[in-house]
Amino acid sequence: MKKYLKYFFVFIFFLVLFYLSPISGDDWGNYIVGSSGLRSSLGVALGMYFDWEGRLISRVFINILTYHKWIWNILNSLLIVGLVFVSEKIIGMDKKCNVKTFVFPLSLLIIFCMNIYTFSETMVWLAGNITYFFMVPVVIWYFYYLIINDKYNKWFSFIFVLINLFGTMFVENMGMVLVVGNILLLIYKYICNKKIDKRIVVYLIISIFSMTSMLLSPGTRYRNSIENIEFNKLNIFEKVMYNLPKFVYYTFIINSYLLVLLSVSNYLIINKKIKNSKIKYSLIIYMLVIPLFTVFIYPLSELKSTFLDFFINTNVFIIIYWLSYLVITLYLLFIENKKDLKIVLLYLIGLVSNGVMLVSPTWGFRTSLFTYIMLCIVSLYVINKYIKSIKYFVYSGYCLLGVFSLFYLVFYINIFRCQNNLEKSIKKQL
Repeated sequence: MKKYLKYFFVFIFFLVLFYLSPISGDDWGNYIVGSSGLRSSLGVALGMYFDWEGRLISRVFINILTYHKWIWNILNSLLIVGLVFVSEKIIGMDKKCNVKTFVFPLSLLIIFCMNIYTFSETMVWLAGNITYFFMVPVVIWYFYYLIINDKYNKWFSFIFVLINLFGTMFVENMGMVLVVGNILLLIYKYICNKKIDKRIVVYLIISIFSMTSMLLSPGTRYRNSIENIEFNKLNIFEKVMYNLPKFVYYTFIINSYLLVLLSVSNYLIINKKIKNSKIKYSLIIYMLVIPLFTVFIYPLSELKSTFLDFFINTNVFIIIYWLSYLVITLYLLFIENKKDLKIVLLYLIGLVSNGVMLVSPTWGFRTSLFTYIMLCIVSLYVINKYIKSIKYFVYSGYCLLGVFSLFYLVFYINIFRCQNNLEKSIKKQL
């Protein structure tokens, strides 16, 4: 009971938070659709598949859960608990290293410390949450389970078929995570076992079929024909070059918590694995100075300060730096885990979500969610491996968690009060 009590408190906290958060924006349109019943919800989703978008499965959930928000409150809280739980499992994959006490608060801070715009678009906005977050814990668990298990029963096989069939039709970049992730998983299994895993081949075929059904839906093709016309005329190379600044911005610059975790994990690997002192200290300076500097500069830019904007504006030097940072981090993870490439595989899978966005015109805080979460988990895996569970470190994590919890609770209590006053005002005017 003591072991799992912390998850119960996380569930209750987010259940309260989501109860306090109102529906907003185009959620009201989805609310009206859901109020007409299940048949209408399914019909509208199917109609949009032919008229506007291929995200059939997420649209069904949006229509139903926006009207029945209490179900969404529970389901979303459970998914966050599931994310923290599977994060701890991944971080403890190395059987030689037990999961330290500080891992729980640091894993939960992945949610609390995400960019505030990302939080608003993927945690409390129902349409954004269902589209961009619902599949994140599921997909992470899917890859974690298949990485550590070669044998599993038929019921799990059935669940994995469903994940690949329906999970790809939530949002495009998450669908591509399943497709490309399955390919990377096949390669990994072949390297480990010297044979092709036929079940993963089946999952790959299903995910490709489902992904194709979404991308080539009549609605998606019609929408592409009237939106982003100039972007669609570019070739692949031109699209990638056009999107590189956005890739850097949404992968690194906006994610201060990720930069802190990556800085710590990279430092630990460099300090442990690089023997040449000149190379070691050069790498430490190269891999730590700009990321930690960005952590302080980015909040100032949000306050409209122009102080040292050079480090957050995606100019050519900053783009080259962060691309080299990606490659060096990959190399450091490789030399850290030569005999066991699990964490390298998860790092690559994490990059897929933002990587495929390089050929997409539609960037935003919400599209970077999966990459942010996966890279945080990878960093925490390294940190857990090297840092002992020191009391002040544990206390610091829980104190920070307490501060953020209080901030969000007070913030959404005020939002709840404002919403109630607004509704009273509307009734009075009517």
